[in-house]
This record gives sequence, C-alpha cells and structure tokens, in this order.
Amino acid sequence: MVFATPYQTYIPLPFDSGEEHKDHEAVLSMVPIHIVTHASQLPKEFLFPSSKNHLIVGFDCEGVQLCHYGTLCIMQLAFLDAIYLVDVIQGGEKLMKACKPALESSFITKVIHDCKRDSEALYFHFGIKLHNVMDTQIAYSLIEKQRGRRRSSDNPISFIALLADPNYC
Repeated sequence: MVFATPYQTYIPLPFDSGEEHKDHEAVLSMVPIHIVTHASQLPKEFLFPSSKNHLIVGFDCEGVQLCHYGTLCIMQLAFLDAIYLVDVIQGGEKLMKACKPALESSFITKVIHDCKRDSEALYFHFGIKLHNVMDTQIAYSLIEKQRGRRRSSDNPISFIALLADPNYC
C-alpha cells in the first residue's frame, strides 16, 4: 500500500528556552509518519552511518511471538523530525539487509525499552547484531540498584510504568 503523503501526528518536541512557551501549537509540531517498504524511503544518514554524523534513534520492533521462532513484522524508528514504520513483511530480507549497517553501527544510538526479544528476532531472522543500544529498562534497573533499591528480575518495569514514574519522566 503506497500513500501520496505520509500520515502525520502531533508529537511534543523539545522546547529549551527555560520558560513556558506562549504558542502551545508551535511546540506540538506535526511529525510525519512514513510507512517504509523499500530502503530508499529511509533517511540516508540512517542507511549510511558515519562518524561525522552521530544519530540517536528511538527503536522498537513488533511481531508475532517475537523472539527466535516468531515473526518480526514492523520495525519502528523515531527520529527528531519523523517516524518511520518499516514494514518487514512487505520489504523482506532486502529491506532488512539495507538496515543492517545502521542497526549494527556504533555511530547510531538505538534507544529501546526491553531489547531482548527484538534483538533475538533480528539476529536469528536476519543475522543482525544490534550495537550501541541504550535499553531504558536496563538503565532503570542500574540506577535503582545504585540508589539501593532493587526490583526483582522476574518483575521488570514496563515502559508505561517507567513513563509514569516522576523520578524519571
């Protein structure tokens, strides 16, 4: 399915003047959402990582029983100015092969919550070894441990609970 223009949604963008912004609409800018079925639809700086252009990308995967034996369906990439929903089913091996250098790059930081199953699926289905990952679930556990508070590894914090915690968000 191809769309003439990308979907768009309101995403709060950072405002760093230190004071409250008078124009709420200016802070809530429209951010395009692109559905990707071919590598040419992704940003060049993502496809061709460079030491001259370090990126930070929000990252997550969705699928059916996502792990070693499941099916990876969608890979979500969030940049400052756009969101890309990579259709792994439609784009297949060719699209994922094009994404491999970025996902394995040390010049692109991938920020994700609970990376284990995503990483497993990428490795076993496409031979992709994620590199330079910032897992917010692990970061939370490490910070809590430093503060003398431990959460059972059988009950890790969910992304929603992390966002609801005023100490972190």
